Amino acid sequence: MFVYTQLEPHLIFLILLLITTWSFGTWLTWQNRKLYCELVPKYERVSKYGLVIGTLTMIFTLWFLSLFYNELRLGMSIIFASLTVGIGNYLARFLEWLIFIQDIDKGEWKRKITHYYYTEYGRGLGPIGSEKIMLNMIPEWWVKLLPKTDQIEIYNTFDNINELVNNYSNQKEKRFN
Repeated sequence: MFVYTQLEPHLIFLILLLITTWSFGTWLTWQNRKLYCELVPKYERVSKYGLVIGTLTMIFTLWFLSLFYNELRLGMSIIFASLTVGIGNYLARFLEWLIFIQDIDKGEWKRKITHYYYTEYGRGLGPIGSEKIMLNMIPEWWVKLLPKTDQIEIYNTFDNINELVNNYSNQKEKRFN
């Protein structure tokens, strides 16, 4: 197996281009996953067409890498593809933060989630129903993309709402017994 040991400037530019396009394609596919989530920040048009455009972008990225196979050979092509996918997925997270998360203040998620939950659903749902609703408001995969402080705030808010709902259902159950 031949591994190219000298990196030339055009190959460095190639890997930077591949990583950039892959991260953009990954970010677009994430936008499509947010289409029916209620509290997750999104752009409707980008969410609607994100899966198609993002998938085509990722396919184009790998196709473009294959054009350089004669120069890179198998070993370097695998290394370039691994770097593209690994670093590109990681940078897509920062793109999400840059576009949607940088203006969120501390306590904003707690306010949004509790206001939405009590406005839309109130105390009418039981513990199981409220948990299902909360998973639709902000999905688990998206929360894992956020900074740790926002993750903790969202999970604490969900726990507080679950605790209040459980207390309410226990009081309601005691009344009927």
